[in-house]
Amino acid sequence: MPRKAEVPPRKKVPGLEKLSWEDVKISGRFQDRRLILKGIENSIRILENRQEKETFVLYGSKIPRKALLLSLERLKDLFRVQNSPHVIMTVLQEEFTPYEIINGNRPEKQPVLATGYFQPVFRGSLNATREYAFPVYAWPPGLIKVKLRLFDRSLPSKAIYGRTEGRQLVPYYSRKEIEEQGLLGPDLALCWLASPVDVLELQIQGSGIINLPGGRSKFIHYAASNGRPYVSVGKVLKQQGLISPENLNWPGIRQWAEDHPEEFRKALYENPRYIFFKWEDKGPVGCFGQVLVPGTSVALDRSVYPPGMPGILILKWPETAKGPDWFTPRPEALVVFNHDTGNAIRGPGRLDLFCGNGTNAGRLAGILKNPSRLIILLHRDAEIPTASKSQTTES
Repeated sequence: MPRKAEVPPRKKVPGLEKLSWEDVKISGRFQDRRLILKGIENSIRILENRQEKETFVLYGSKIPRKALLLSLERLKDLFRVQNSPHVIMTVLQEEFTPYEIINGNRPEKQPVLATGYFQPVFRGSLNATREYAFPVYAWPPGLIKVKLRLFDRSLPSKAIYGRTEGRQLVPYYSRKEIEEQGLLGPDLALCWLASPVDVLELQIQGSGIINLPGGRSKFIHYAASNGRPYVSVGKVLKQQGLISPENLNWPGIRQWAEDHPEEFRKALYENPRYIFFKWEDKGPVGCFGQVLVPGTSVALDRSVYPPGMPGILILKWPETAKGPDWFTPRPEALVVFNHDTGNAIRGPGRLDLFCGNGTNAGRLAGILKNPSRLIILLHRDAEIPTASKSQTTES
């Protein structure tokens, strides 16, 4: 008797999943509603600057601009008049539908990795001095930005950076080439900082506040990169066994770098990416042109999540005695909005939380590396097609 063919296991289709509120176990103790309202207003401005009939993609599902605006306007009405966690959750459950991106398993098995970033504050000078000897450069004249889709609509919607060599466009110089060969002169420096660790921190965070002699301050912001791939210095130090696992966070890396300047310089050259800056009259500004809101603005992958999208971030906070003002008392969850992006933020499973400005925000951002859930909030009248909970596919 012939053997019956084995049926391969069936597994869930990756995609956007519609949840019930029973899947979202929170009480509604969020951050200060003034921060939430600022986040909502910034998201509305982002979407008002887009085309009226524009449609965005939310991990393969289409979502119209008007659906996002409807959700944001109703959230604005809610948080403008309510401060009771119980009432807020009651309204959310009555009027909003929660969604979550799945990766073929239950969300708790495929969490979103939440990290943090912040706007650091540095002492600096507009001129090179003995105290301030490390330059922060503006966009070099020879650095060319190419938007691929301007040349061919079938190409990815991304930009590359390079320089001309003869009649060819070639990759721009690496970090090591820029620094070791002194390719950028002092006239290109916007300002000068006190250490190479300060320069690296500014490049990682993408913006900062420079406190100048005499009490004046200026906002500085990302302008361009050299287009080279990003390599985490922490990852390099770990692979080379130069730093202990318990110190593998930004405070620990900073201390190690200051104690081992020569080894730090060699490790730094393993990261070929280099960032160039510009002055701003406000800050920090996200990739959609709005000032980021502490504990409320997040950076997500622009190819996965729509601009301005509202959501609820649920995570276990790291143990730390100090943090920014919004962090004390610690919110149970955060109402967050997609206001930014980042070179290391790729795919549906990565999120960067803007923690605020200054030292205490930096302490939290430096140690935040926790599994979390990102619950996408859409008004019930803005429902979109999703992967059903029971949808399966044969492997």
